[in-house]
Amino acid sequence: MRSKELADLAGVTVRALRHYHQLGLLPEPPRAKNGYREYGAVDLARVLRIKRLSSLGISLQQVAEMLAEEQDSAGRGAADGAQVHTTDDALADLDRELAAQIEHLQRKRRIIAELRERAIDPDVPPVFGEHLARLRGAGASSGLVDYERSGLLLVDRFFDESSEEAEAVSQFFELAGEAGSVEAYVEFNERMLNLPPDASDEECERLADDFVSFMVPILKLGCEKHGWDLSAEKIKGLSCSPDFPFSLQGSENARVKSERPKNGSASSKSRAVAAESSFSEEGQVLDLLLDLYDEETLNDAQRRMNDLVVRGILSELAKG
Repeated sequence: MRSKELADLAGVTVRALRHYHQLGLLPEPPRAKNGYREYGAVDLARVLRIKRLSSLGISLQQVAEMLAEEQDSAGRGAADGAQVHTTDDALADLDRELAAQIEHLQRKRRIIAELRERAIDPDVPPVFGEHLARLRGAGASSGLVDYERSGLLLVDRFFDESSEEAEAVSQFFELAGEAGSVEAYVEFNERMLNLPPDASDEECERLADDFVSFMVPILKLGCEKHGWDLSAEKIKGLSCSPDFPFSLQGSENARVKSERPKNGSASSKSRAVAAESSFSEEGQVLDLLLDLYDEETLNDAQRRMNDLVVRGILSELAKG
């Protein structure tokens, strides 16, 4: 048989046969006078064996090792047990790999089922996706949803969705929902995103005051319900530091700058770095990324307003 005939009978391609030769899986057959390879029934049986093993998920490299071990055992006159051991090892490895793949696929199916059941965005973790669903339910614009989504994705890059930091963000949004404040949250954020670059200081201050009045009760409720540390002592101890573990339109654990230039970037509402992690390398990188994100997405008036919100929240919380 020539290569094409063998390939057709075995149900593989000629290219696959060449690959088997390169890997040493299939010995080179003798060549006819015209230079063509001449294959026999033994070669066909070997190709069928290779095909069968690879169809189970055993890699060609493992198949090569199994066949080489079999050949060595035969040459040494070793017992069949050596080959059985090699095959069993390969099957055991394959079984563990398949079990991991099955678990991975089952986990994906669970996530997909949760996304479908709760009608939440598939491009963010479920812990954050429900927040976006609430925003849409409260009439949020696509611009606000996009702004929130991007900030949450940056947070998720550094913290696992089961982490305390991610949980803190989720807790804040849940509290807003329980208090029937999602509509107010949407209203204030829409007003912020609609501030023109030349908005007056008075307009920024009015919106900042409204935001502070909205945020502080929810933050205090978080202290009672989830044990957030927003004590006067904590605030005083951090007030001279460049970083604060308080929220700006988002999580009680957000890091916000206390000393910023008047037109410096504001911290994102979705900044979720726990107080004890405020100075971690991951937190610092996240802080810079979120500052950059706000620089790219907010105008001067919006950043001024956010700075006022930060200062107002800290001032109110310091009062106890």
